[in-house]
Parts: sequence; C-alpha cells; structure tokens
Amino acid sequence: MTATSAASAPTTGPTQTPPQTTSVTPAVPQKQRPTRSTPRQLQLLSTGAVVVGVLVGLVGALTFAFLAYTLHRAQADATQLIRVQKIQTDLLSADAAATNAFLVGGLEPAAQRAGYDSAVTDASSLIAEAARAQPADATALAALNTELVDYTASIEQARANNRQGLPVGAQYLRLASAQLRSGALPVLDELVSANTSRAAAGMHVGWGYLFPVVALLALAGFVVGQGWLARRFHRRINPGLLVASVVLAVAVIAGLAGVARLGGRVSDVRTGSFADLNAAATSRTGAYNAKANESLTLIARGSGSAFDQAWTSSAATVVQQLTLLDDPSLTGNWTAYAKVHTAIRALDNGGNWDGAVARATGSAPDSANLSFTTFDGALASVLDSANARTSTALAGQTPGLVVAAVLALLAGLAAALLGRRGIAARLREYR
Repeated sequence: MTATSAASAPTTGPTQTPPQTTSVTPAVPQKQRPTRSTPRQLQLLSTGAVVVGVLVGLVGALTFAFLAYTLHRAQADATQLIRVQKIQTDLLSADAAATNAFLVGGLEPAAQRAGYDSAVTDASSLIAEAARAQPADATALAALNTELVDYTASIEQARANNRQGLPVGAQYLRLASAQLRSGALPVLDELVSANTSRAAAGMHVGWGYLFPVVALLALAGFVVGQGWLARRFHRRINPGLLVASVVLAVAVIAGLAGVARLGGRVSDVRTGSFADLNAAATSRTGAYNAKANESLTLIARGSGSAFDQAWTSSAATVVQQLTLLDDPSLTGNWTAYAKVHTAIRALDNGGNWDGAVARATGSAPDSANLSFTTFDGALASVLDSANARTSTALAGQTPGLVVAAVLALLAGLAAALLGRRGIAARLREYR
C-alpha cells in the first residue's frame, strides 16, 4: 500500500467535536448614592451657621432702622396734619372775622380787619409750606389755593358794597361763605383724613416682630446643628454653637420685649396726645364754624334759620370733641360762650336785632367775641401742647431704635462667628 492511499484511508475511532464557548455577561454594578464625607458636612454646616447669623443681623438692623424711619414719617405726617388743620382753622377764623365785622356796617373795625388779613395770610403761607412738606398733598393744596383766592375776591366785593350801604353786599358775603364751605372745606376734610390715616399707619409697629421671629428660627437651626454634632462626635456640648445659641436666645427675648415696649409707647401716643391733638383741632374748627354762622344768622335778618341750624350742628361737634378731651375748664369756657349765643338768639327772635348785633360784636364783657376769644385761647394752648407731646414722644423713640439696630446686627455677626469657630474645632480633628 502506497503512502498516498494510506493517507486517504478513513480513520476509525470516536468523532471529536470542537468545544463550545459560553458567553458570560458581566454584571453591571448598581449606581450607589454618593455620600458626603464628615469634613464636607462640617464645612457645609459652618457655611450655614455663617449665612444664618449674618441674615439675622441684617434682618434686625433693617427692621429697627425701618421702624425708626416709619416713626419719623409718622411725626412728619402728624406735623402736616397740624398744618392742614391750622389752614382749616385760619379760613374759618377769617370768615368769622369778616362776617362779624360786616354786622357793624360801613367801615369795619380795624382789629377785626387785621384779624381777617392775618388769618388769610397765615392760611396762604401754610398752603405753600404744606405743599413743599408733603408732595402727595400738592394737587389738593393747589386747588385749595384757588378756592382761597376766589373767596377773598368775593369778600372784597362784599366789603366794597357794604361800605357804600348797598344791600347786595350781604348777598356777596353769603355767597363767599357758602363758597368757602362747599369748595375749600371739603378739600381740607380730605387732606385731614389722608394725613390722619398716614400718621396713624406709621404708628403701628407690629411688623417689628419680624426680627425676633427670624432670630428664633435661627436659634432652632443652631440647636439642630448641635444635636447633629453631638451624635456624630459623641460629645454633648459644642462651646461655640452653645454660646451662639445663647446670643440668639438673648436676641429673641430682647427683640420681643423691645418691640412690645415700643408698641406700648406708640399706642399711648396714638390714643393719648395724638387723639387729643385731633380732638382739639376738630373742636377748634367747629367753634370757628359756629362763630361765623352766628353772624350769618344775624346778617340774614329773620331768614337765617339754615345758618342757625349750622351753628347747632357745629356746636354739637365742639361738645363731642371736648368730651374726648375731658378738660372741665375748656368745657366751661365753651358753655359761657354758648350762653351768650343763646342770649343773642333770644334778642334777635324777640325783635331786638340791634341788641343782638351789639352782643355779637365788639369786645364788651358780655359780648360773644370776648367769651369766644377766651375759649379759643385756652383751646389753642391745649392744641399746641398735644402737638408738642406727640412730636416729642415719636422723636424720642429714634435713639433707642438706632441702638437696637446696631445691637441686632452685632448679635447676628457674633452668632455667625461663634458658630463657625465651634464647628471649626471639630473640623480640625480631621487635619
């Protein structure tokens, strides 16, 4: 057998199959949540303590600084209210002087003419001053100034005709007084209401509790931070955070006490001297309105029932406000004038017009002018005193609020620094 045939011969024996490979899919590791290291957590806690402390300081400083600003604005609004009420009083005083002088006939008494001129000049000056002091009132005050110019022009026409003995003078005077009450006084009423609201709004300090609330929340955060450190390091007290917490606790208590005390003082002003100021000003305005209507009733010569009713209404306002003031001497002075007015009305209604005019004019001991002047002088003193007490009380809060703002800022910064140092002590253990 040749080699070729041997090679081609089939081989006997078991048939071997090539080994099969099994593919194994590698396991995909699950994504694990990253964990912060303790030093990293301490750094975050330190940053949080600093941010919270600085925030407390800034909130405290801004809160007390803004309280000082709002009380300053309330004082300015109260002063503006006095200006507006003084304008109101001056206009009615001028009208009372003009109408009373008109009863004399011919050339009016020099003293009453001077009183009228002084009241008009003061009113005009105060209108300009009030417009500069409060821009929000400028438009209304410009309209008021126009009304004042028109009123004085009508009064001059009434005087010119009265000096000549022309009956039309009385009509000009009635029109001027009616114009004053329908045009100028409503504007003044709105200004009084607006400035009263602004002043009263500035005397509410309830939102001053923002600082102690924020400081309390910060204190809670510092306590939580101390708890975490105690569990992590098995130490109950961290001196830095403990002292910072004490500082915040003192800030909370002092803030609550300070704002409560301030609220009590401002409330006393609002219900005390500021209320007296409003009552005195309203009473004085009503009194001058009554005095003018007393003369207008006589000028009408038997057809002045509307003016007499206006006197009664104004007198009721005076009595009501005097009750709020609770000053027996003022009430007695008004009662004395009211009795003279009652006597004037009895003379006029009894047909003695000349006798009524004599009691309504001049400065005799039994005249309405003298008794009214006595009442007005006493009321003006009460008004000035209430104004001074209101301004002094509101201005007196500013120094304390400035100190409180500085202390609140320092407390917040101290808490931030102490908290950071307390946490830094733990952080150094890793270095």
